[in-house]
Amino acid sequence: MIIFRLIGESFRFAFDALRQNKMRTMLSLLAITIGIFTIIAVFSAVDTFRGKLQSSVDKLGSNTIYVQKWPWSFGDNYPWWKYMNRPQPSLRDFAALRERMGNAQGITFEISTSDRT
Repeated sequence: MIIFRLIGESFRFAFDALRQNKMRTMLSLLAITIGIFTIIAVFSAVDTFRGKLQSSVDKLGSNTIYVQKWPWSFGDNYPWWKYMNRPQPSLRDFAALRERMGNAQGITFEISTSDRT
């Protein structure tokens, strides 16, 4: 029975401390609330990023890899100036991929020119 008395006294002491220090109690609750919302926001952002990345990869096909200068799909406001600085894939890159990907069933190289005469 002494254990129940100790537990009851501990709860009374805790509630008295909460009542006497209202500002500290409110700030602690605010900090806990902000922490929980921050964790939820981070997990939501990670899930959204994962979903967008997965859908972007699914557009390419389940067993196909494309290596090119420009992105596979464009958005409304894509930063084209970043892609201008990328080098064009070369035959040397093709040979390096063919050498390193021994399990691949087929590797092909495609060159296309548009609007050039």
